[in-house]
Amino acid sequence: MAMPKVRAYKFIVVLISLQSMMIRVFSISEVQRSEEHHEIHCSRERSRAAYKVIEEYLLPFIERENYQISHKCKLHHSNDIFRDQEEHKIHVDVNEWRCGYCKKSFRAEKFLDQHFDNRHYNLLNVSGSHCLAELCGALHCDYVVNSVVPKAKCNPAAAARNRHLCESLADNCFPVHQGPSAGRLHELFLRQFCDAHTCTGNIKPFPRGGRGNEKGHTSTKTHLKTESKEKTILAGKFRYIT
Repeated sequence: MAMPKVRAYKFIVVLISLQSMMIRVFSISEVQRSEEHHEIHCSRERSRAAYKVIEEYLLPFIERENYQISHKCKLHHSNDIFRDQEEHKIHVDVNEWRCGYCKKSFRAEKFLDQHFDNRHYNLLNVSGSHCLAELCGALHCDYVVNSVVPKAKCNPAAAARNRHLCESLADNCFPVHQGPSAGRLHELFLRQFCDAHTCTGNIKPFPRGGRGNEKGHTSTKTHLKTESKEKTILAGKFRYIT
């Protein structure tokens, strides 16, 4: 009678060992997933601010030029690791945000952001993408994040660093050798974003305006229309003289 009891005891021990092993494997898997999740060091809020700046103060001019930004340009929307998640936000009402993946609702956008981080971080676009937040220095994100930009003593080194980043974006995204449109956008980018990176004078960013109130920029079509009008006027003058 002792043998069956011994076998039963051994069987229970084996089951407990298997259970412990499964728990350990599951725990390791969870830790690895957590580590993978926390490997991404990129501010969602500042990335969102950078995207908003691009949408508001640059994209309207690009659209008017019918210019195609290269995917290699860091300003391209495909280089935003949060872009797919941001596009799956549904703003139902003032106090209701909904996840486009699983349809769960939240009282505020920040809770939806936390939901994305906890439940849908595997959907981040991490393959070859960049952190748009890293461009905030060049793009003046603080003007979007804060309704009132705090006045602080200008740091010449920081201003020079941001200006260099800004000018490199202009060179890489709008190479002047690619034609008139690229040349005009290159010049606009310098005036719109880069000139304000200085500790001298009182130059503010976005002097050309934003979506709906663009200033001082003429597209290719406008140039063609102006040229056509000038030719018509000149032709009329010549007819009058003869």
